[in-house]
Amino acid sequence: MENDLGTEVAEWMLSQTGAPNGTRSTTTLMGMQWDVFPGVWQPNPGTRLFTSWLPFTDGGRLLEIGCAAGVTCVVAARSGCTRVVGLDIFPAATENTRRNAARHRVADRVEALTSDLFAELDDDDVFDLICSNPPLVMAPVSRRIDTATEQMVFDPGYELHRRFFREVGPHLAEGGRIYLLTSETLADPAGLQKLAADAGFTGRVHAREAIGIPAAVMGSTPAVAAAADESGIVRVDFTLLEFRRG
Repeated sequence: MENDLGTEVAEWMLSQTGAPNGTRSTTTLMGMQWDVFPGVWQPNPGTRLFTSWLPFTDGGRLLEIGCAAGVTCVVAARSGCTRVVGLDIFPAATENTRRNAARHRVADRVEALTSDLFAELDDDDVFDLICSNPPLVMAPVSRRIDTATEQMVFDPGYELHRRFFREVGPHLAEGGRIYLLTSETLADPAGLQKLAADAGFTGRVHAREAIGIPAAVMGSTPAVAAAADESGIVRVDFTLLEFRRG
């Protein structure tokens, strides 16, 4: 069943991304400046929450699936991780991650590869922490994905999430943890935990926070208007799930 509110919020998010062939820009997040290349997802409050919630450790090995502009990879390296690898299916994103790693002087610890999930990793590449801020909206299987930006938001039938859990096992170190961003508003955390369990992983909520967005900003479409409180604010939650083997 389609999540009408999630779809309408996602469509608004897409309208904010700008043209994929636009100009390079700079934005500020977490007190740092970031270059954002054309066609790369703009760092946003969800990026900030996701990155700030991750338990980086000194000497840790971190893998991010969907590195986009490289915010999480750079912060991980600056927080003591000694090996950081960012993967993204879009070449502009991996180039962008390398640019921001150089900008923040952690290029020696950050590697970025263009890859469909784990395809470009070596078989013996393992990580203590594997994380992803994936396409959040579980769209119907029948939904057409016509643009790269839609691919960044919608996951028809949760097929990308299913593939993630089928393929992640060989790259997770003994005792390692997986962190995925999801949302009660935009997605299906319970369904995500079930498909993870089917692949042999146990999940729990690691962190959760809601961000208020004025319904008028999103155009007050029917589902958005129905979800707004008396002040006209829609609360969009972000939830970080932690997964371990077994």
